[in-house]
Amino acid sequence: TPAMSSDPRFAEPTPFARLVYAHAVSVAGDACLTVSLAGSLFFQSPTTAAPGMVLLYLLITMAPFAIFAPILGPMLDRTRGGRRMLVVPSSGGRAVLCLFMAMYVAKPAPEGLLVYPLAFGALVLAKGHQIAKSSLVPALVKSDDELVNANSRLALVSVIAATVGGLPAAGVQQLFGADWSLRVAAIGFAVAAVLALKIPKTRTSGPEDARQGQL
Repeated sequence: TPAMSSDPRFAEPTPFARLVYAHAVSVAGDACLTVSLAGSLFFQSPTTAAPGMVLLYLLITMAPFAIFAPILGPMLDRTRGGRRMLVVPSSGGRAVLCLFMAMYVAKPAPEGLLVYPLAFGALVLAKGHQIAKSSLVPALVKSDDELVNANSRLALVSVIAATVGGLPAAGVQQLFGADWSLRVAAIGFAVAAVLALKIPKTRTSGPEDARQGQL
């Protein structure tokens, strides 16, 4: 009815709100993944091997930031709707990788070592998600003031979602093992992928757009 359609409680979520929903669930999934890996092969190695494992862990976690961030941004700028398109497969891909990690996380080496490349892939996708999310925000708000408020809201949502995702994952890991907390993470990423499908396609400002705006 017209009265119902004018009621804000029944209004369609804004494009930015859809991004917030997808981002919140993705962050909760990341928290589940982090908790799961914290109790896996990364930190359960013998003392003599611990320094090497810590170095490997740092390499795996830092490489996506150092190597892939400069490549992903310009590549996505050339694709219409590329950043929105990356949010969906980055969440779906992490869901699949978490399911594979759940198969190997409790196994000893050498099979258990497969967790490392799988974790690396998940971190690369997580970095891609961060890049896409950061550049989608300006395209989904109307002014600089809204942009500041939007980034503040996303930061707050990230803290809350990380807590909401991390605490239950820690309980699941303690009770049932890291393989089950990884499956919980997979469910979270799958839900995030579905929510991201509802984000409208946008085109972010690339170098060519900036030059055209100056003509």
